[in-house]
Amino acid sequence: MFNKLKICLLVTLPLVLVNNLTAQTTTLDEAINSALQNNNKIKQYKEKLTQKEFQNLEAWGNFLPAVDFQASYNHLNDPMQIDLSPIKDVIVTLQSKNQVEFANIYNTVQGLGQLSAQQRSALYSQYSAQLDGLIPDFVETFKKQDYKTATIVGVQPLFLGGRLYAAKKFASDELDASIIELQKIKDEVIQETVNNYLNVVLMKNVVDVRKDVLTGIIKHRDDAKRIYEEGLIANHNLLRAEVAVAEAERNLSDDENKLDLALIALRLSIGMNENDPIAISDTLIYNRFTDSLNVMLEKALRDQPVLRLISKKKDAASDKYIAERANFLPTLAAFGKYEMYPEYLSSLEPRWVVGLQLKLNIFNGFKDYAKLQNAVHLELEVNYIEADAKHKITLWVNKSFKDVNNSRIKYSKLEKTKELAEENLRLNNKRFQSGMGTSLEVIDAQLSYEKVKIEMLQSLYDYYKSLTDLFVASGNAGEILNVWNKEIN
Repeated sequence: MFNKLKICLLVTLPLVLVNNLTAQTTTLDEAINSALQNNNKIKQYKEKLTQKEFQNLEAWGNFLPAVDFQASYNHLNDPMQIDLSPIKDVIVTLQSKNQVEFANIYNTVQGLGQLSAQQRSALYSQYSAQLDGLIPDFVETFKKQDYKTATIVGVQPLFLGGRLYAAKKFASDELDASIIELQKIKDEVIQETVNNYLNVVLMKNVVDVRKDVLTGIIKHRDDAKRIYEEGLIANHNLLRAEVAVAEAERNLSDDENKLDLALIALRLSIGMNENDPIAISDTLIYNRFTDSLNVMLEKALRDQPVLRLISKKKDAASDKYIAERANFLPTLAAFGKYEMYPEYLSSLEPRWVVGLQLKLNIFNGFKDYAKLQNAVHLELEVNYIEADAKHKITLWVNKSFKDVNNSRIKYSKLEKTKELAEENLRLNNKRFQSGMGTSLEVIDAQLSYEKVKIEMLQSLYDYYKSLTDLFVASGNAGEILNVWNKEIN
């Protein structure tokens, strides 16, 4: 028998040690930090924030010049030429006729008489052939059949009617909105983690209460059995005690299952696997919350992410109005161009050019006017959204604040009820021990004591849960730690 006991100890002791080493105690602070680091939703919005940072950087680039390098190799079907041969033909014809007339005048002056038509024709042909050989062809090739280009082109916007400023302001607002959205998601993750953590603590404390009550009822059952065997009480008293033990065991089993489910939910919310070991040592203890309703309303109207997001949307709507208004104003830009292969340029093409370009739309089918009016009404719509959101958040803060107070008052009232239940249990135990009371009275006193303790735990759970919701409503979910970790007054 002794050897079997040693074997059992050798087998079970390492398992106990491993569980104690791996199941490290987790506090609420650690649970929240783990959730903020491992939550996939937070990681998603962090990536979105990074995107907006680069978009904001892109908007800065709109103020800088755009410089492009363009290169190409080209083959034409024929060289590009200017053919002025008709002008050459006219010059040759006129000059040949003049030479013939000069020859005719010379003969007349010399007394040789005028040239005949045949002589004129022969001289014309002679002079035409000579002049055609002396005057070069009037054909100019200004672009070869094969040529290449390499050009640097730069454009610097000077004035776009405020469109560049609006684009940059919109990118900045989007970046700020992403930061606020990330904070909103963090608040939601904190609230989910706190609620799951509170659920674990509640069920852990309830299980402890169930165990204490079960221990008390088992003790009462043993006492009843002893007294029954002495013939001092009837059998139904012992049977009632046995039933009470069974019910207490069933309640304990149900709450232990709920505790297991609560632990699974907590593990998942903080980024752990559902079977990873985790231990919670906290208990539900009342810590006072002192801020007034006006303070919480002021914080909510200042820090609530929803209102801050709407404020950024208002700025974005204003930026859209500026951008649409720019369509009615002229745009001005400076440009420059430089060709890196001048040998392929024709005489008609410059190697470099700089200048200014002005553009103003005269008529666009009233589309720009319609877009501007759309932007105006978008601003009005966002104003109404903001007003409605303020009303709802004010209601949210008021409801959460009242829930906090109701839970606090309920807990304080139950303190006296608990004292009465303890005294009632003590008296009924004594009465039963002395033979003056019944088993039913003791069990009822046990159940009453159990009920009030669980109600107190539930009221504390509701208190901290409502308090977390209040902090989320005010835009400062992390402040729940200041109350949770506060020393008891």
